[in-house]
Amino acid sequence: MSWPLKLTIYAICIFFISSSYTMCIPFLPVYLLELGAPREQIEIWTALVFSSCFLIAGIMAPIWGKVSDIKGKKSMAVRASILLCISYICGGFITAPIHLLGIRIMQGFANGYTPVVLSMVSSQSPKDKLGSSLSIIQSSQLIGTVSGPLIGGLLADIYGNRASFIIAGILLCLVSLITCVTPYSNDQSEITTSKSSIFADLKHCFVTREICEPLLLFFILQCAMLATNPLMALYVSKLIGSFDDIGFYAGLACSIPPLIGAFFSPLWGIFGQKKGYYKAMALTFLGSGLCTIGQGSSSSYESLLVYSGLMGIFIVGIMPAMTASLTLATNSDFRGRAFGAMTMMGQFGAMLGPFMGATVSQNYSISHQFYLSGLILIAVSVLVGYRYYQGRHRKLVKRTN
Repeated sequence: MSWPLKLTIYAICIFFISSSYTMCIPFLPVYLLELGAPREQIEIWTALVFSSCFLIAGIMAPIWGKVSDIKGKKSMAVRASILLCISYICGGFITAPIHLLGIRIMQGFANGYTPVVLSMVSSQSPKDKLGSSLSIIQSSQLIGTVSGPLIGGLLADIYGNRASFIIAGILLCLVSLITCVTPYSNDQSEITTSKSSIFADLKHCFVTREICEPLLLFFILQCAMLATNPLMALYVSKLIGSFDDIGFYAGLACSIPPLIGAFFSPLWGIFGQKKGYYKAMALTFLGSGLCTIGQGSSSSYESLLVYSGLMGIFIVGIMPAMTASLTLATNSDFRGRAFGAMTMMGQFGAMLGPFMGATVSQNYSISHQFYLSGLILIAVSVLVGYRYYQGRHRKLVKRTN
């Protein structure tokens, strides 16, 4: 099977994975209320339900990454898709908030499909097409992210949140079947013979600067973004002054950034290939931070949509550049473990983010959390920009000498 065809199949699978996730996750606060969570404790319940998945996923990510380097990446992708299918279908039949917490823990254990596919794509893409290949996957993920909230919001308003979980499970069943029948031959160079422990692998990731930097950046990005995402439905209800049709309005607000971003992701991939991935990250972190602050300052639902759309232009450029940087810094037989470590850091950041958002929103306001997340992203853009110009200066010195 040709590489372009495989890339198309992987993109379709990522679309289904992404849309399944966003059909359900943005509406968890509303689902918690439906399941009987106390209204005065909804922020805490939301943080627990969101963070539990990321905690387990963060613990399991290095383990799954090492297994993928030893047993092969395709088997890990099949494992993740099947377990996710089961967990989402079960989510449609729960009756209490504590059950939803258990479902999220199961999803954390099952997590790992997207990092494995990214590793497969990055390993088999031609080096001069790495940025554009990863951008295609990113665009597919974004289109799924756009579709999910709209479909999930409509299903939630018409049939209830349970229908969203069941439909998501059916989509993931299709992903499992497609992944099983798609041929993937592991190059022998991708299979490690190393007997190193997981702790030794993690130590290597964190003492190697070129690997450590993308890991820390992903941690910070997830922490900042997941501090605001779980609060979006509550923030939208505040702006429109009602919970009526909240599924549709919150779904639209969550869909605008990836909808706009799907058109710009390939452009950022090409920009990173030509100008450097760190320069791409510096610009995208800066734009995302400014737009996040704009979201927090929104005085109406319409202005929130405008700032969300602008953020979509920038936020989509971060992950392809980050993933490409990590790919270039690792050997093929260590890449599964490197992506596993990256997933671990992202999940831990995503676990911390909702608690930070709950703390700030309860003590101050939801708007203050948007301000804080925006400032964090701007600070990161300054540091990444400094690293870019630092590296550029070293290259100029070498040329001069």
